[in-house]
Formats: sequence, structure tokens, C-alpha cells
Amino acid sequence: MCSSKGRFLSHRMYPISLLDILVQEIRLGKMAALGILPLPLAKMATPMELYQLRTFLAVSEEGNLTRASEKLFTSQPAVSGQIKLLEDELGMRLFERSSRGMALTHQGRLLHDKAKRIVDAARDFKHSAENLRGAVTGELVIGLNNRPEVVRIVEVLSQLAADYPYLSYDLINGSSGTILQGIDDGALSVGFFEGPCEHPRIKWHVLEPVELCIAAPAAWAKEMMTHDWKILETKPWVFVSRACSYYRAIETICVEQSLTLNHRYRVHQDLTVLHLVAEGMGLTLTAREHIESLNYGGKIVALPHFRTSFNLCFGYLEENASEPATAAVRDVILGIWAKSKGECPQLIDNLKKPFISEA
Repeated sequence: MCSSKGRFLSHRMYPISLLDILVQEIRLGKMAALGILPLPLAKMATPMELYQLRTFLAVSEEGNLTRASEKLFTSQPAVSGQIKLLEDELGMRLFERSSRGMALTHQGRLLHDKAKRIVDAARDFKHSAENLRGAVTGELVIGLNNRPEVVRIVEVLSQLAADYPYLSYDLINGSSGTILQGIDDGALSVGFFEGPCEHPRIKWHVLEPVELCIAAPAAWAKEMMTHDWKILETKPWVFVSRACSYYRAIETICVEQSLTLNHRYRVHQDLTVLHLVAEGMGLTLTAREHIESLNYGGKIVALPHFRTSFNLCFGYLEENASEPATAAVRDVILGIWAKSKGECPQLIDNLKKPFISEA
């Protein structure tokens, strides 16, 4: 499922002394060369938090509040508010706002590398502490790109709880693209996603193929049964987030079949997409299982001659593969899927298969 919204891990704190480095440099006047005068200490009473620096880095990298909010698994207003709090704390503007998005100011560019070093140091500190413990303890932050029953998260957590009673868990929903970015950034310990992984630092395993189909309102079924790709151009489409694997699949269709689709709606939650389709508002690409398992009262049909498949995968940072908690959840997940199939999952790449048109 391609829900791109979730909650930001604002409660996950690290030692404030790491953050004080940046504040103290301002307070001690080490940035005087920039011509920046810090706010009076009375106005800097609010403590800076690590999540504010993560937000600063995300916005600087994406240049856009919406994309940054997807990357951080939070809402756009929350990201905007965190940037404002950080600017108030530092007493300077970090971004120039325009209709094109967000661009770092001169001061923001100079602070970017310092912020990145602090965030990286905090992550390394946490990983080092986990390795020193040796035992399987701590918190796993698991990214979910699909409904609980699809990723079998109840079965996974039940077995982990039985085998590793000292682990705790934070479950975060997001689209495949944001899950992968979250793993790469270190915000997620592990995560489920669909489609290819183009992040070289991520180790990933294929679990099973997911059949995709074009979903249409039942009222359009008869006229859409013709075996002609061009008929897809005659109806409006409901598109998902660009970070979703389904969006990339639609792009592939358009390139391979030379289609120009009518982008009527853009939404960021898969169930909302299907509700719009059920009400006769457009076509979309979705997992066939979503149509069959959810009750839409016969309002949605899967066009039988337009199908392909993506792989449901599971990934984590390769550098963390030997960490006890990461190894534990990896072995449990792979074991559950291997048991259900009677064999070990094999790496396959259905994404390179052409989109199938069944005559």
C-alpha cells in the first residue's frame, strides 16, 4: 500500500550535548564572520532537538516541503513548523521561500554540513551502543508499505516477541520510495517495499511477487474491455505519490506504450485512490489483492488484459546486517516467508519483464 503519510519520530531523542555544539558556536560568536548576530540568550531558551536537524537536512535536500514531509513520514505543516522553530532558535533564516520551493540561504548552506555531522554522529553513537550490548535488545523501527496482513506483521511481531522479549518496536507507514529513503538515512531500522531498490547501501531480499492490475469503475467495464492501449487515454486517472512504486509502474506503461494519460487526481493514500475509483472518478494501477480483499460492493473491476507484477521486498542497511536486532528480524521475516512457500525466497527481478497485455 502506498500511504505516504505517517508520524515523525519526534520522540526519539539523543544526547542533547550533540546539539549544543551548534548552539554554542552561535552563542560564543564563532559565526561572527558571517555577519550574524545571535538572538539574546533569553530568546534561545527553547532546546534544539535532533529531529529539527533531520527536518532541516530533509528540506535542504528535497527543496520542497511536500517531498520532505513524505521522506520524514510526517505532514507538511509539521515540517514547516519544525523549520520555523529551528530558525527562531538560531535567530536566522535558513531558507528562502518561493513558488519554486525552498532554497538554502547563505547561512543555511554554511550550517548544512555541521547539521549532517551531528545527525550522523548521533546515529553512529546509537549503533555503537547497540553493538556493545551484544544481546538482542533495543528498539526496531519498521517501515510498512502495505496493509498488515500483506506484510504479515502480526506474525512477524508475535515470533519476535516470543524469541526476543527485550526488543521493542515502532511501526511506521509509508510508500515504497519513502521507506527506502528512510532506511538509507538511518531513520528506519528495516522496512518492506515493492519494486526495485536503487540504494547501494541497502541489502534487500525478495519475499514474493505482487500482481498489479488496472482498476476501473464497474460502470466502465464493458467499454474498457477492448484490447487497445489507447483506450486508457480516454478516461481520467487517479495517480499516487511519486514516491510510490505504483507511480513508477504507470510511468513505465506510458513509455512502453507511448501513452499520454489524463492526470486528473493525485492522492497519497492507496485506500483513498480506490474509493475514488469505486465512485467512478477514474482509473488507477493497484495490487489486485487490494480489490479482492477489500469490500467495494462490486464497484471496482480489474481489467483482465492489463497486468504485471512487482516484488514485495524487505531491506536494511548492509552495514547493520550483523547487528543483533537487525539479524533477528531478518531471520524471522525470511523464515516466515520460506515456511509459507516451502522454500527460501529467491532474488528475482520481475520489474524487467514487459507489461503484459493478454489477448
